[in-house]
Amino acid sequence: MAGLSRRALGRASVGAIVAAVTLARSGRSWAQEARRLRFGGYVESQEQLQQTLAVLKRYEELHPGVTINPEFTNFGAFTDKLATEATGGNAPDMFSVNLDLMGEYSRRGVIQPLDQFVPKPLDLGDHVTSAVQANTREGKLWSIPNDCVSPVLVYATAAFEKSGVPVPEQMWTWEKYAETATALHKELGRKFWGTEDGSGSYIMLDLYLRAQGKMFFTADRQLGFKPEDLTEWLVWWQKLREAGGVPPGDIQALATGDDLSRTGLISGRCAMLPQLTDSYVGLQNLTDATLGMNMMPNGFAGAEMKSLHYAYAGNSTAVWSKTPHTELAIDIIRFMQMDPEGAGIFYNGSGMVPASAAGQKWLRENGSDADRRVLDYIALVQKGGGTPRNPNFPGVSGVLRRMSENVAFGKATPAQAAADFIAEAERRIKT
Repeated sequence: MAGLSRRALGRASVGAIVAAVTLARSGRSWAQEARRLRFGGYVESQEQLQQTLAVLKRYEELHPGVTINPEFTNFGAFTDKLATEATGGNAPDMFSVNLDLMGEYSRRGVIQPLDQFVPKPLDLGDHVTSAVQANTREGKLWSIPNDCVSPVLVYATAAFEKSGVPVPEQMWTWEKYAETATALHKELGRKFWGTEDGSGSYIMLDLYLRAQGKMFFTADRQLGFKPEDLTEWLVWWQKLREAGGVPPGDIQALATGDDLSRTGLISGRCAMLPQLTDSYVGLQNLTDATLGMNMMPNGFAGAEMKSLHYAYAGNSTAVWSKTPHTELAIDIIRFMQMDPEGAGIFYNGSGMVPASAAGQKWLRENGSDADRRVLDYIALVQKGGGTPRNPNFPGVSGVLRRMSENVAFGKATPAQAAADFIAEAERRIKT
């Protein structure tokens, strides 16, 4: 998802740290190690990277003869590299997946089912049910949730206070969202916009479609909407852009990329930012001002309102189907998530919310104020009981983002962009 918390150093800084770690470890004589394992993945922040490396180092200290070669980077770079390695039969022994990667690589036989390791040594009995379900396909468990996330609209409380525009209620409509974004622009000046452009967000589009009884992807991995639905979506954002609620294409492009420090929310040009909750702590660390969390719209004016939001796993760990170190990989997962010492390292300050009840209790007692805000928000979402989205085909979300940018820059009409998206998405689905 996408993907989505980064520090001011941004992705370039995360990559630099990863490169330094890899370079330092390359001096070891791997042939002298009893067991060597590759652990690939993506991280959402510098903090998450540091805590991941720390917990893996601690595992090595406790298990002489085990060497873990960490290969962590940003989501885009990781997925590109994984696609090449998986095709070549050289995937990491264990690696990060989100819902979409789990669906794709389980279908292709790249990862192995993990049911035999539950409940021993991996006890998922107190985990958020929807987070576990997000790692399940065709009745089999394919990966273990590292976290629990939910769609969220992060907002700058100071912008609402300064403008006098009321902070929205959690249950609000798409009409109210547009009205609020436009009012913020009107009150705070022509170089300030109410919300960042969400027209390229498949998470947000899925919620928009759900309010109409549709969905982005169906359970059998087909598009759950028609070209006219996507046209309507793109027109909605085009109207909001013309009204000043959303930045024009060239301004929105300043936030393009993986560095949250470049978002309009942090740069001071937008009041609201569609995200997943795993970005919240990283965003909060980039500013001294308090950031609030609100649900995205759950429906339309005059229609029945109910929460369409859901909690699920944004980051999970899968095991390569051809690894000779399956049991070692499972034990590393156990240590990171379920061992008190390992979990205390992995989740402390990483910005991740554990999927387990015990882990969430620990985080509430030992984490930051920002951690507790995320926990409160996820608890609120869980009360609504929304069903997690279905797996998306890798690459389709990028197609949506590209088509939405074409509309924002005037390169295509909403209808043209919608038709182009459907054609390219269906080609990918059939591949």
